[in-house]
Amino acid sequence: MLTVHKVRQPRSFDRFQCTGAACPDTCCVGWGILVDQRTYDKYQQDPDLRVGDRPVSDLVEINPAGSSASDYAKFRLTEAGCPALQGGLCSIQQAYGEPNIPDLCSSYPRVLTEIGGTIERSLHLSCPEAARLVLTNPDALWIEERTEEHQPYRAGSINAISGDPKGSLNAVRAFVIEIIRERSLPLWQRIVSLGFVIDRLADIDIDSAAPTLEEHVNHIRKGSFAALLNGLKPDPSFQLETVLELVVARIGSDYTAPRFVECYSDFMVGLNWTAQSSMQELASRYSVAAEQYLRPFLLSHEYLLENYLINYIFRTVFPYRRKLPNQKFAIDSSRESLNSAFVSLCVHYAIVRTLLVGIAALHRSELNEGHAIKLVQSYSKAFLHSGTFEKSALDYLEKYTSNPAAAALLVRD
Repeated sequence: MLTVHKVRQPRSFDRFQCTGAACPDTCCVGWGILVDQRTYDKYQQDPDLRVGDRPVSDLVEINPAGSSASDYAKFRLTEAGCPALQGGLCSIQQAYGEPNIPDLCSSYPRVLTEIGGTIERSLHLSCPEAARLVLTNPDALWIEERTEEHQPYRAGSINAISGDPKGSLNAVRAFVIEIIRERSLPLWQRIVSLGFVIDRLADIDIDSAAPTLEEHVNHIRKGSFAALLNGLKPDPSFQLETVLELVVARIGSDYTAPRFVECYSDFMVGLNWTAQSSMQELASRYSVAAEQYLRPFLLSHEYLLENYLINYIFRTVFPYRRKLPNQKFAIDSSRESLNSAFVSLCVHYAIVRTLLVGIAALHRSELNEGHAIKLVQSYSKAFLHSGTFEKSALDYLEKYTSNPAAAALLVRD
């Protein structure tokens, strides 16, 4: 019997096809590969499932940090890679078919979320091909809705988010995306304006938020926040110090794939960052590179960072999604949760843009979409999939007057 599902997804979703062995940064290397309990049990019960001369059951182990059936076990990695990876492809899938790989591997880089009876589908930009599709196509993040009479993914691949206040959630999220698309303002002003909106949302009930948010969008278009925005002066020293602190802390805490390390090295070389460099010298070179090399590139590729943000907003159900201790998700409209969501968005954007400035300084007129794709993809893999980075970033920014204020200064260009 077919089941009808409502579906919401960006146009980029259906365009995605795995590039297999041609992928420049396989998803089978660089992070832990979780195994759901159903697949783990299948491996234990079927000795005929093998990789080379070893049963697959020997390659997996119970995950001591697991908190649900979806992260019940994990593969024992070899040199940071999955032991089933052979020739750039999954030997288990090649030999036994897709039903015999974990839910995570079956769906990645697709993100499947059930909310309010609708399946939302998006893409993780930690996949090079997904990043290319999302970042380089002006229409990639236009959201489409339809109904489908099939379920193309396993039930275990879908994350259910509890709560959908009378359908108001989607209306609020649509206005949030509208703010990011408001090209009458520079992108940093759209982000800071979004912070004003988040602050207002914390004072009102989510079910009555849409009319208030529409009013704020109109204020933004009319320039009502111009004085506040213009009063926020750039501070490249603060941006560089913060980004350096956060990046170094992340690289030092866990394995980081070579692609991101290469991007970080390009950033350092582009700014001529040495042990002898003073922050004043670096800030001066940073400002020049941002104006002379990055700004012209972004003016001709307006959709690039805009799409990066919209993909993040849609994928994370921004600003209302909160992860629970059991790794499931729920809608949370508390001020603390909304502020944390806004700060996290600012941090992720600021690090990407700051590193892109240094990369632009290195490549100058040769800067192209490929450099941006590599940075966003490798950053997403190292930072957006980290279980500890966002908490560390929030803790770091707490030493300033307020997290949202510090986050706004962080995105100022």
